[in-house]
Parts: sequence; structure tokens; C-alpha cells
Amino acid sequence: MTSTKHRIGIVGATGYTGEELIRLVCKHPAVTLAYATSESSAGKRLEEIYPWLNQYGEHRLISSHQIAEKDADIVFTCLPAGETASLASDLLQKGIKIIDLGADFRFRSANLYAQWYQTKHPHPDLLQKSVYGLPEWNREQIRAAAIVGNPGCYPTSILLALLPLIKSNLLGTGLLFIDSKSGVTGAGKTPTPTSHFCSANENLTAYKPGRTHRHVGEIETILQQQNKGCKVVFTPHLIPMNRGLFSTLYVPLAKDVDRATVHASFEQFYKNEPFVKPVDIIPSTNMVIHTNYCFIHVGNRYDDTIQLFSAIDNLGKGASWQAIQNMNLLLGLDEETGLQP
Repeated sequence: MTSTKHRIGIVGATGYTGEELIRLVCKHPAVTLAYATSESSAGKRLEEIYPWLNQYGEHRLISSHQIAEKDADIVFTCLPAGETASLASDLLQKGIKIIDLGADFRFRSANLYAQWYQTKHPHPDLLQKSVYGLPEWNREQIRAAAIVGNPGCYPTSILLALLPLIKSNLLGTGLLFIDSKSGVTGAGKTPTPTSHFCSANENLTAYKPGRTHRHVGEIETILQQQNKGCKVVFTPHLIPMNRGLFSTLYVPLAKDVDRATVHASFEQFYKNEPFVKPVDIIPSTNMVIHTNYCFIHVGNRYDDTIQLFSAIDNLGKGASWQAIQNMNLLLGLDEETGLQP
């Protein structure tokens, strides 16, 4: 580890993922905060927004339009779809690497992006420079990337539970049914009719079920790189807790594949992974809050279907903590640096 710290920019620092990144940068031994942006709070000191912030409290938030005057080694972007791509060209020209926590670089196909986000990609020429940022499966590509598309929270919990089955040729034919539940921070900081306290408190509801949620496209794109026949039915739910995400998957198995074989495939694929752990009990969200862990349990087989259970923190492995893991790869650091619970 070098004595000179790497400079980090955070664009969109006052959302939930931005705040989480600031917390992580504060305790990371190899990086320092170069700047942070906020359109709604530009000009304010960081300590006015985050009173707990001593290390960078005197930093003033700037507008994203001002980052052209700033320098950094890596920039995290925590922006709505379409906004990161508009900044990316200028950053890349300055030799700055990008980790996008939004959706702009989760697809390498402009057509797929347009299909799932109902708008043209602002800079399709940049898509081939990007790598999907799931470290356990794309580690070497991430190390050399100019742009990392940090996965969505739901896809992270789901892909980590499905990819070993597909890579081991244990998957049967038929639809993959996925039921996921996320804490309200997964909906972002701006209140909506469903995420407002009065709507979310003491309430549980499904939204965008079946094949309507944008993450269906992200999930299937990655799965179909391994098995073109994969097709999911995905039902997300908003649950009245701050953070945490739990997915239950109902997966068809190939003939004569038993639970022990499935469990062995997870043990094999994740034996050297610091953050993905096959466990012998059904995990819970409390086990993973404020960590970068994903705990996966292989349930029982019923006829030709097996249940899988996956738990992550939607702001942890599902967003900011995984983004720091990707940053460590880009900087040639140990992946676990700064990510101790």
C-alpha cells in the first residue's frame, strides 16, 4: 500500500448510497475524499449535512458542473439513470476511472438499456469500456476497467445465488421464480407515494411484479451470458425496515441433481471468496446489516425445484460496500481493505 492516498470523488453524495460511501471513505486507509457533489446542497459544508463527519467536515459540497475543475483518481457516481453517462466522457479524458452506482453501465447493449429504461442511452459509445461490477465473477475484468457498472441490489443477491448452478450445469429447464424483499432505503431518499413513512410503516406490498421491474433485464442479461435459456419471474417487495434485502428463489434442477450436489457447487465456487458465504442455516438480514457479506443457504428439493435463500445489506453488498470492493480492485489493493464490519 502506498503512502500517498488515492483521491476519490463522490457525485451525488447526499443520497443514501452517497452517505454510505462517505462513511466508508472516512475509514479507508488508502484513499482520501477529493470532493463531493450535491445539487440540492451545493455550497454547504459536509458537516452541515452529516454532523458526525469530522474528517472531511469542512469540505464544501459542489455542483456536478464544477467537477471539471477538480481532479481525482476514481469517481463514484450515485445518480439517476442517464446522468452518469453525460459526465463520463470528460472524466475518462482526464484519466479518471468511474464506478457508477446507477444504471448507465450495467448493460453493454444500448438496445437493452433502451428497452428497460424507456430512453436512449446518452453515450452508447462508452458501453464497451464498461465492466459489470460483480467481483466474484468479473474480478480480472474489473481490475483493468475504465468504467465499472456497480450491480443493482436485487440483482446482486439473486445472481450470486444462481451463477454457481448455471456454471455447474445443474440448472433444469423452466422459469426461475424469485421473491425479494428490500428495506425502504432501496427506494432512494426522495419520498414517493409508496416509500413515504405513512405508506411504508406497518405495511408490506409487492410492486412491479413478474417481468416489469427494470432489474429483470439486468438479471437475465448476466444469466444468459452463461445459459441463453434463463428467464425469470421476479417479484420485489418493500418491507418496513431501513436496510437489508432478502431473496427467496425457486429454481428448476436438472434430473438426478440433489441438494448435496447443489451445496457442494456453492462451496466450490465461493471457497476463496471473502464476502460470499454458503451457510447451513437460513440467513436473515440482521446477519448482514452494515457489511459486504452475502449469505446463501441451499434449501430442500421438492420434485424438480430447489429453494435458495440469499441475504445482503442493500446499501452494503447491494450498493456502496460492493462499490468500495470494486474500487479496491481498480487500485490494486486487497479487496477486503476498509470493508471490515
